[in-house]
Parts: sequence; structure tokens; C-alpha cells
Amino acid sequence: MVEVLIIDDLKSARDLIRDILTSDPHIHVCGMADNGTEAVEMTQRLRPHLIVLDSHLKQASGFEVAAEIMRMRPTPIIMVTAESDPLANPSAQAFTCGVLDVIQKKDLYRWRTQPNVAAGLVRKIKLLSKVDRFSMKKQCETSHKKPKPTDPIKGTENRRNEPVKGENRIIAIASSTGGPNALFTVLRDLPADFPAPILIVQHMSPGFIQGLAEWLDHEEHIRVRVAQNNAALLSGQALLAPDDAHLTVDENHRIRLVDSPPVGGHRPSGTILFESVGRIYGPHALGIILTGMGNDGATGMAALKSMGGKTIAQDRDTSVIFGMPKSAIDQGTADKVLPLPEIASAMTQFAKSGR
Repeated sequence: MVEVLIIDDLKSARDLIRDILTSDPHIHVCGMADNGTEAVEMTQRLRPHLIVLDSHLKQASGFEVAAEIMRMRPTPIIMVTAESDPLANPSAQAFTCGVLDVIQKKDLYRWRTQPNVAAGLVRKIKLLSKVDRFSMKKQCETSHKKPKPTDPIKGTENRRNEPVKGENRIIAIASSTGGPNALFTVLRDLPADFPAPILIVQHMSPGFIQGLAEWLDHEEHIRVRVAQNNAALLSGQALLAPDDAHLTVDENHRIRLVDSPPVGGHRPSGTILFESVGRIYGPHALGIILTGMGNDGATGMAALKSMGGKTIAQDRDTSVIFGMPKSAIDQGTADKVLPLPEIASAMTQFAKSGR
């Protein structure tokens, strides 16, 4: 039985979330709190497997409450935010204080007419409730650390933000649950003059991708932006797939955003991204699958590998959710299986030598 604590200052919202969760016989709502002080006390006393936390409480922000919970008793947290919330794009604060996922509250009100809403939340809660709380705290602490100074790669001092040509290398990354903190770790460990562009598909609820880009961006390291159609690929820049569009590249080495049907329920899809960079760049492409639910990217990684590209999957021990990397590993499409702290080094080696 999964024990869940609900924290929201609106009784109607607490009741809504309780009704969704108790529609599954394997989830038990062990408590409901309407303020931060009560939330921290109940977390320590009830020891829930997971917390559903509103981003805006009357006496304190949900981010402050999440940070205090992570300090007192690390617990997986899903944050719920209202569209009218003045912090309408809370990605940066949420992931910095240890939140594993962020969802829009307005989406939950459709659960009776759209059963997939409830099914998706229930499935997410069951998976995230199994996350090891100590490893989660470690990831949270890592996201607060300042990036280490890094030396430019020899011979690339003037190559940052140069347009990419056919002979250049490119790196594509797919991630889902746990991905924001994993991406933070990887991108902040890259050299300041990383000589290749990076394309990223990160599964998120709509409305949060811009906040994630702002959080990941750092002027002294990899610059991070949300991809725009027809944008040039620049070395030293990472582009995130926008909401509801597949991220691809064309023969002119420019971004193409595609509204073709979802693949495996995902748009953007890691598989579409990997297939695209494999088709255009072949052996000059590196595909990486990080932590996440499901199996997105595994098929695309196989296609990229068949075209001569290199592939990496994050290992089990450092993945918040091992679903996506495991699928790629089980299909035999990962050339290397690496712990998260070693992935930036592997990316740098590929960017320098193609190995």
C-alpha cells in the first residue's frame, strides 16, 4: 500500500486529489494538511511514501515547505500548481528544492471525464513512491552546488556558439522523471567551451519547459534555450524541445519542430529526436538516455546506433526511475551504461574525438 500525504490550503483541492488517489485500491491517503507547519509535522509523524504538495500555501510557499521536508525527512514530492498562481512557472524553485515532478492543478479537474488523467497520476505516484529518499536528498544537495571552473577544450577556445556544419558532432538526450536534476548535473559538469550542440527531450507537464531552460542556463557554461523552428545549431548551446512538438534537425543543420502524432504517447519524443540526428549526422551523433518512466527513446536509440552513432544509458543506481535507460539496455542499444557523474566526461570525450 502506498501511503500519500496531501498538502493544500484549499479543502476542495485536497478532496479532489484524495478522490483521484483513492480510486486506486493500492493507494491510501494517510493524511491531509493545509499549512506548512502541519505538513512538516505530519511528514515526520506519518512517514508517507510520497507527498502531493501545492505550490502556494497561505502561510508559506510550497517551495519553502518542500525544502524543509527535504531537510527534515527526505520524501518524494509531486508539486501541484494552479494556472493563476503568481509563480506560474515554478520549475526552477521546484527542482532546486527536491521536487520530482510538477503538474497543473487544472488538469486534475478533468479526471472524471478523462480517466487517463487519474490513471497517469496514480501510475506516477506508485513509481515515485519507490524512490530512495537518501539518494534523492543527495541529488537535491548537488543541485545547490556551484559549478566547478573548467578549462576550455584545447583548440576550441573560439568555437563556442559557432554554427554547426556537416562534419561537426552533435549530442541528443532524452529524459523524463528525475531528468531536470540529472540534466543540471550533466550540463554543469561540461567544459566552458564545449564544441558541440546538445538537443534535449525532457518530458514535462505543459507550461514548465521555459522555467526549466532558465534554471539550467548558465552564462559561463552551456547556454540553454527552448528550441525554435528553423534555429541554427550552435556549439556550446543546449536546446530543449518545446511543449507538444517533436524536436528534429534537417539537412541544413537547423531545427525543425514537427507536429506529427505522438510516439508512444509522447510529443516531444526521444525516439523521434534520436532517429533524426542519426539520419543527418550518423557516426557524428551521440544519443543519451537518462532517468525516466516508460521506454521512450529506446527504439530511436537503436536507429541512431544502426546509422553509426554512439549511445549511452544512465545506470540503475543513479537513476531516479530506471524505466527509460533499462529499456534501452534490455534492447542492447546502449554502447555504455554509466553512472550520472561520468556522463559529462563521456560527452566531452565524444565531442573531442568521436569516441
